[in-house]
Amino acid sequence: MTIGIIGGGLSGLTAAALFAKQGTPVTLWDAGLLGGRATSQTVKGFTFNYGAHAIYGRDQSILRKLTKQLGIEVTWLDFSASRAKYEFSGHLTAVPANAWGLLKTEVIEGTNKVRFTWEIIKTILRVERGDPQQSIGQWLKSERVDEQVAQLMLDLASTNFFTAEPEKIPSDVYFEYYQKLFRTRKPVSYIEGGWQGLVQELERIILENHGEILKKTKITAVESTTTGFLVRDRKKQEWNVERIIFAVPPREILKIATPTAIQRFVTPYASHEPVEVFVYDLGLHPYIQTPYSYIYDRSHRAFITDLSHYDASLAPKDGQVLQAIAYLEHDRLEDPEYIGHVRTGIEQMLDVHFADWRQRIVAERTIKRAVVQEIKWKMGQAPLATHIPDHAGVAFVGDWCEGTGQLSELAFSSAVSVFNRWT
Repeated sequence: MTIGIIGGGLSGLTAAALFAKQGTPVTLWDAGLLGGRATSQTVKGFTFNYGAHAIYGRDQSILRKLTKQLGIEVTWLDFSASRAKYEFSGHLTAVPANAWGLLKTEVIEGTNKVRFTWEIIKTILRVERGDPQQSIGQWLKSERVDEQVAQLMLDLASTNFFTAEPEKIPSDVYFEYYQKLFRTRKPVSYIEGGWQGLVQELERIILENHGEILKKTKITAVESTTTGFLVRDRKKQEWNVERIIFAVPPREILKIATPTAIQRFVTPYASHEPVEVFVYDLGLHPYIQTPYSYIYDRSHRAFITDLSHYDASLAPKDGQVLQAIAYLEHDRLEDPEYIGHVRTGIEQMLDVHFADWRQRIVAERTIKRAVVQEIKWKMGQAPLATHIPDHAGVAFVGDWCEGTGQLSELAFSSAVSVFNRWT
């Protein structure tokens, strides 16, 4: 069996590494730089990642198994729950990320802490599973969940699903995700050096196991043959493979000339709404010392992370990398005043919590509409299946596909799903 993979993001690299490690001949084509959205950029000595280079529930994550299976060598830097704060009523309070945080937080009052704990227990025990026909917002209303408890459940969804509209998440998706995450002892972890460290490790594994990676190779056509598929790039170079994996989003697949069955299968998903956020990266010098490394502001639907607290390698000596991310409302993205308001909100947060940050700027980067997940979890939208019925030689992987977890974990889990099906 020979396999061709179009796309060198996390999902394509993971699939290629799995098959190469097993000894299957694999060729991966990527139009740009390896990593896709999981890229890092160095500006004046500061390393900026595209989005938060974080893994949620590492001890429960499929990435934990992958690192062992593939021999991935990365250093994990775990989130400091005691330094995580919520902006609440004009002051900071503990984030209820664990039992101690729940005890200390002012976000939710005494009796409601018990109610919230009960919701966690029911979720872990799968007593609550939700309803695919109900959003989590509708479910909370139908179950008459206390307003404070309901708001905290939605706040959690905002931070984990990166959405300004958590109430629209299907309730069954919500409970399936938190059934696992509520059991974790590692709620958030970062990769030392950013995403680039993981990308380089996956590339190393592919090449060491005789896989082929063709960078800056844009595929323009995939044709069915009697033995599999003919793959052609824009320079008219051709390759023959027995099976093909598309590791690019549906809207990118439609730009490739492919068999009708693939076009028809993918088309409905190409118009789905993505998850988009506003990202503001800052490289500061000298370092601003604070008693917190993460702040979430419900009113702005935004958070700021002091990434240098976890990973000193991201900044020069005595420097600091701050990353501010605001969740965006899709229906307002074309309004320049809305985007300006989002930026102003972030700057206000920085003014309050990181004094003199403006005077310390050495490097900065703004991404007004960063796609962090290609298909948003909301009622009326569903992820792309990893396989087409009756077309055994075609597969799809990526954070837009069916899988477990959210964001990058969907990329990993969809790749594992295809690997398991084909081996």
